[in-house]
Parts: sequence; structure tokens; C-alpha cells
Amino acid sequence: MEIKYIEAFPLDNGKTELNIVSDEEMLEEYHLYWTYEKDPFTQNRSFLFSSREKKLTFHAAPEKRKQIYFIIEWKNQAPMLFGYRILPVDGMYNLRDMGGYMTGSGKRIKWGIGFRSDYFAFLEDAGLEYVKSLGIKTVIDYRNEEEIKRSPNRELGEGVTTYSCDPNAHTAMVAGLLHNNENLAKDEAIIEQARNAVEENPNAGDLRMIQQQLNFVISHESRAAFGTSLRLLALRSNNPSVQHCRGGKDRTGFGAMLLEGILGVPKDILIYDYMLTKRARAEKNVRYYQKYLELAKDKRVADYLFSLFDTKPEYIEASINKILEDYGTIREYAKTALSLDDIIIKQLEDIFLE
Repeated sequence: MEIKYIEAFPLDNGKTELNIVSDEEMLEEYHLYWTYEKDPFTQNRSFLFSSREKKLTFHAAPEKRKQIYFIIEWKNQAPMLFGYRILPVDGMYNLRDMGGYMTGSGKRIKWGIGFRSDYFAFLEDAGLEYVKSLGIKTVIDYRNEEEIKRSPNRELGEGVTTYSCDPNAHTAMVAGLLHNNENLAKDEAIIEQARNAVEENPNAGDLRMIQQQLNFVISHESRAAFGTSLRLLALRSNNPSVQHCRGGKDRTGFGAMLLEGILGVPKDILIYDYMLTKRARAEKNVRYYQKYLELAKDKRVADYLFSLFDTKPEYIEASINKILEDYGTIREYAKTALSLDDIIIKQLEDIFLE
């Protein structure tokens, strides 16, 4: 029985959603447990239920003080550890664990070692306690100097080092300016630019997002930034680690895609992981779109502005396809365009795979 990945999602109503992804039509009966330990063989676990369902919700309010894990156990298969995909952290909405995804070699990304997120500027005290439980040692910040100065991250405690890896993503910067409500003149200038763009092409917003992803692949600044981030992640002493930008979507999405792609995660799962940002900020999507309508008073312009904030598969797929067309594999792109050698790639495998 092959399991592609298993994950859990915290829900607002005191429940948890279980998602088991497998090509099997019917699963064998399994037993589900929860634990504080990152060990599938631990006996310090509590039984939850037995089932054969791939997807269900159950009564188990997520722990808000520290990270928990789940253990799933079949009769004739080794137990598997997994956790919350989107972590229930007060003051953040898109802090995610990249664990559990199966690679082409049959190995899996470890849970609790590589995280991706939105920024830590509004992290609340209870959320800070949770984040500290993750044991993060390295923060890779893809924002530029102006964004960091405007919205500095909250300190995560002693022993955590932050590295700036700015890929010069102007589109993400523009989206951030609109969200902050700090400068009406800038807002008006952005809206006017958006109005002119949609007059020329109704799909201008989507095209701009696609171009940003292509720029990540080809620009020297982006290659330098993402090459640096991967070298940092390839040091065992730097992990567990988190990479983030403002919303955790495009700059972080590209960085996470590179890491997962180098490790051998297939394209469909790379796109799935990128698209989880849409789920993570579903409530924000409604609020922001309404805000753009109020600012622009024109649905076409609002649609353009929202595209800078939206999560669509064609955005990340554009960069993946460009890499595959020009280099064959994401790993070859990392070696040729980012100058990662076999030693660094082996280090990434040793750190992140099991």
C-alpha cells in the first residue's frame, strides 16, 4: 500500500482534518494516535480512533502552545509520523511544515525540519511560544530592506539567526504597499498603473505574476538569493529552518519549490504545496478583494490588484516549466544556474530526507 503523503489541518471548530493521499481505492484499517514526540515508534502516545477513510474530520482541538504530531499505524506496515500542514500559530496564518511529501526515490521529507511561512511581524505571545517549540535555528527572509524596516520580524529567541536573501521581487513589494495602508499617494499611483495595464490587456495581472516567477528563474539577483538560501539550508547546524517573505506565497513559494524539487518531489505535489497558501489565507482573500474594489471602484482593476495577492497554479507552474524546459530537472537547474555542487545536494538530502 503506497501512501504519497499524510497531513492534518487544524479547523476553527475544535476539530482536525485528516488527509491521506494514496492511489489505493480503499485503505486497510489504521489506528491513529497523537504525541508530542517526533518519533513514529514512541510509546508516549494517545489513541484517537481507528478507520479506513482517506479524508475525515475528528474532534481534537489543535494544541496552541507547542507542536504536536500524529502517528498512523497499519497492521503490516511501519508506523508513519505526520503533523499539521498549516500550523495553528496565533499571529500568523501561513506557517507550514514541508514534511511528509514522497520523492521519486521513495524517500520522504522529514517532518519538523523545514518550514515556510508568512512574516513574523505580528506574531502574538502565545504564537511565539508555539514557534519556539519548533526549535528553529535559521530564518531566511526574502523581503527587501524597505519591507523589513517597515514590518520587522518579532525576535524568536536566542540561538535563532536571520539571513536576508532578497531576490528583488518588485511585484511582491507592490502588493505589500497596498496592504499596509501607509501612503494614499502610493495607493493611487498603483491603482492608476493597474488601470492602464488592464486597458492594454485584461489578463495583465496574471501575466505580471507569471513574469515574476520567470524572473526568479533567470535573473542574476534571484539566482544569487535562492542559491544562498539553499547553501544555508544545506548546513545541518542551520536546521530546523524557516524561509519566508511577506505572505509566504511567491518568493517563499519559489524557494520551497526549489528545495522540494531538488529533493525529488514530483511536479504535481510541488504545485499542490504552492496552492496551500490559498487555503491558508482564505479569509484574507475575501477581505482583500473587497478592499481592492473599494480602492479602485472598478472590478477589472480590483481583479488585477487581487491577482498580485492570489494563488494560482499557473504562477508556480510557469517557473517549474521554464526550469524543466531549459535544464531538464530542478536538480540540474540548481547545479548549473545556482552553482550547487553534488556535495551540497547530498547534504540537503541527508538533512531533509528519510
